[in-house]
Order: sequence, then structure tokens, then C-alpha cells
Amino acid sequence: MPITYSIDEDLGVVFTTASEVLTEDELLQHKRRVVSDPKFKPGYVELSDVRSISDLAISASGLERFVAQDDSDSERLQGYKLAIVVSGALEFGMGAMYEMMSVENNRDVRIFRDVGLARDWLQIPK
Repeated sequence: MPITYSIDEDLGVVFTTASEVLTEDELLQHKRRVVSDPKFKPGYVELSDVRSISDLAISASGLERFVAQDDSDSERLQGYKLAIVVSGALEFGMGAMYEMMSVENNRDVRIFRDVGLARDWLQIPK
């Protein structure tokens, strides 16, 4: 699976990286795994670095599935913030669509091209 994550309980941060081809099903499975992980707590933030993916196989309907999953996990996602770090235009555009859809559902998602800015926004100490 091209998505891996670790949870730093001291910082309250989920560090996620993705590589290879990123698909809707893999991303949805990842979202479910993180929220069901016993280390994950409400108020945690996630830094998702997808700069190493080779292709993005996600559609607009896939983004709707992600938002629906977020809604079903809303109790566990209280105070959750997600910073997605991308390198390509396609990834930035799809991320921006997810960001807009998430704002409509009171989720705090931002897309970045710079990992330092993403860390600053999430207030992750250096």
C-alpha cells in the first residue's frame, strides 16, 4: 500500500506519506484506519505529504465519498485539521476541491506546496 502513517501522541500529530498511484479506495481505507487507530484522539492534526505520488486516481465522486466518511466520523474528528502537501497541479486542484467541500461541512483542510508552511499552519513545533 502506498500510504503509510504514524501517530506522534506527544505532539498530537498524524504524519502521513503517500507514494506510487494514489487511489480512492486506498485513501478511504487510510482515513478509516487513522480514525479507528486507538492512538488517534479528537483534536489531533494530520500532515499528509503526497509529493511522492506518481499518479492520482481520484474522481470528484471520490472526493464526495471522503467528505461523507468525514461526516460519519465527525465525533472522532472534533478539532481535527488536515494539511495536504502536494507538488503537482492536478494534486493541488483536487486538493482544493476537497478543501472547498470540507469547508462546507465545517472541516479544516488546507493544501500546501511547502511542507514548512503546512507545519506552521498545523502549529507543529520544529
